[in-house]
Amino acid sequence: MKPNIENYHDYLEFLKDWTEYLKEKESGFSLRKIAKEAGIASGYLPMCFSRKRTLSTKFYEKIKPFLKLSSKEKRFLDLLRLIAESEIPSQRVQALTDLQKLNAYKKNNHSELETHQYLSRWYYVGIRELVNLPDFKNDPAWIQARLRGRVSQKEISEGLDFLLKYNFLLKDSNGNFKVAKKQLSCHDGVYKISLGELHRQMLDIAKASIEEVSREQRLLLGHTAALSKEQYDKVQEILRNAINKIETVDGKSHVESEVYHVEIAAFPLTKKFPTGSGSVGE
Repeated sequence: MKPNIENYHDYLEFLKDWTEYLKEKESGFSLRKIAKEAGIASGYLPMCFSRKRTLSTKFYEKIKPFLKLSSKEKRFLDLLRLIAESEIPSQRVQALTDLQKLNAYKKNNHSELETHQYLSRWYYVGIRELVNLPDFKNDPAWIQARLRGRVSQKEISEGLDFLLKYNFLLKDSNGNFKVAKKQLSCHDGVYKISLGELHRQMLDIAKASIEEVSREQRLLLGHTAALSKEQYDKVQEILRNAINKIETVDGKSHVESEVYHVEIAAFPLTKKFPTGSGSVGE
């Protein structure tokens, strides 16, 4: 059967299936022929399909005219590739935004849209946890007063509607809210973009807390060191273990509580010189 790109999340998987389909459908079609017409090495595409090489933008654009795709299919493929391969976060976010506007994507990816909407709005996550507080009130004005950051009552009302509609929250016959167990479902590329947006927003709040929150209510720790790859792997293991232990702390309480977000971050302050670079400066 003809592969339908609207059912794919991995652009390389689609390209592999699509070229196999063209081999069956059209006499004389082959990856070797595409490579020859595009002016690239004959073994390059098979290596890309097996994930041994990265399909560069230059060669992607070279082979695209020979794939016999419609303009609609090319647009969909371009967006999938940007989400997977772009090194620019804002470009990946924009590609996902554009993809989500397509009716075909919305029709086939309900769970991804749901997860992205939840993670890309920090206050949705915050509102859900607020429900665990003993004095919680289903009142946008009360919620707005409790949340830090600028969130309108309209946004809060929309957030409550979303959390109830998609079963992040449950409401009993008496109108009381309860946090529901929810398994987020999302494909790798989209999930990383959504989670990255959540971290960005939470780190902005962490930055603001330096000025807005007393020292007793915040804990910002840091350590700077030169590390080898092996040492950095050890640091990551320590941080993951710390988060795993924090997750075992029961967040439900019958005494006065606040909603906290624990953000552990480790990132490089330096970068390697470009390959083949000469002197440090002029």
